[in-house]
Amino acid sequence: MMNNISKNVIPVGHTYIRNSVLEKGNILGVESGKSAWAKDLNLPQKAEYIFFAGCGYQLMKYADGMMGAVRSLEKIGMGMDQMIGVSKVFGKVGINVTGIVGKITAAGKEDSYSMYLVHAISVLKKLGVEIGYLGDDEPCCGSPLYYSGFVSDYIENAKKNYALFKSFGVKKIIGFVPACTSSLKELYPQLISDYDIEVKHFIQVVAEKLRDHKIKASLKKKTIVTYHDPCHLSRYLGLTKEPREILARIEGLELREPEPMQTGKWSTCCGGGGGMEVCFPEVAEHLAYKRVKELMATEANVIVTSCPACELQLRRGVEKVKANIKVLDLSEIVDQAL
Repeated sequence: MMNNISKNVIPVGHTYIRNSVLEKGNILGVESGKSAWAKDLNLPQKAEYIFFAGCGYQLMKYADGMMGAVRSLEKIGMGMDQMIGVSKVFGKVGINVTGIVGKITAAGKEDSYSMYLVHAISVLKKLGVEIGYLGDDEPCCGSPLYYSGFVSDYIENAKKNYALFKSFGVKKIIGFVPACTSSLKELYPQLISDYDIEVKHFIQVVAEKLRDHKIKASLKKKTIVTYHDPCHLSRYLGLTKEPREILARIEGLELREPEPMQTGKWSTCCGGGGGMEVCFPEVAEHLAYKRVKELMATEANVIVTSCPACELQLRRGVEKVKANIKVLDLSEIVDQAL
């Protein structure tokens, strides 16, 4: 519960995310069938591994639309604070304005973020992983609550989620969003005394399978890529060698790294973390621009990464730079190569 002091200090964007997670079960507060991407995949809710898709990939097309609307409103002097203020007024009479804006602005857009989820499942199946998915029963991990300082809310959410996982008999989880995976793997065990779920990131599993089974992967056309390390993946989960190991196993692919102090655990943030894009969109845009310029110095024609927020930011950076370079998720590259 927030007191009056907290309400005056905490950025309104963080408060909006908190309320969305607690009231709607996702970071954007939209009421949508987040599992629509998996409707034709026939994934069971019980399997050796449960795939945790996370809010990011499943709802990022709405976030993209909403942030585009915010940037447009800023040009006429109306920022996120005012937008959320209007949303609260309408919310009192049952109208979810931000959710409506997100859906309208996302309408007609290609949802590449959801397609990355399909690619990930395809890769795991090709590598012989028995995978399931909770579908609309999948909860929000609550990661933004913790990093925004709403720790008591986060703990309550974590305990509720653990009880849900146990009710489905979940023993092993493969996470796809770095922040979600870090939350489930690193934070939950610190807060839940009997936490006994094994958690691995998608990249970790893929690297292990390719290494153990010596599976060959190749691209039909030579591709020059550079890799952007997401903050949670590199600095929190320590997964910096694994994505490069995967890329190195793909014939026809050349990896070009940015400067040593711009890669791995030292990788420059793209501006997509900590709610920066929600609270300070201009700063986030500047960071995205700066990061894309660093990656472009490698003269690669594809930027590969493994985080939906990073992908969103890097695409904005590419648009701002007006560069002829693609931004792709590692899952798509691997799926093509296999």
